[in-house]
Amino acid sequence: MGDIAMTDNLAVLELKTPMSYALDMVTAMGDPGISTVPTKPTAGMLAAGARAGGVTVEVAWRVFQSMINAAD
Repeated sequence: MGDIAMTDNLAVLELKTPMSYALDMVTAMGDPGISTVPTKPTAGMLAAGARAGGVTVEVAWRVFQSMINAAD
């Protein structure tokens, strides 16, 4: 939850506030390999997926849902 820091031979407990925890999470989202995407794709995302996969938009939507559900 927090770290203990030694300052002038005094132990100081550093507690994580909700804001510092949130900032740590936002920073981690910038790590390579991590991407934030909406849980509901835009029409443009579905069209791009359909073109790339050579499938209908409906199939692209099912594929997208499956990937999101697998990540949860």
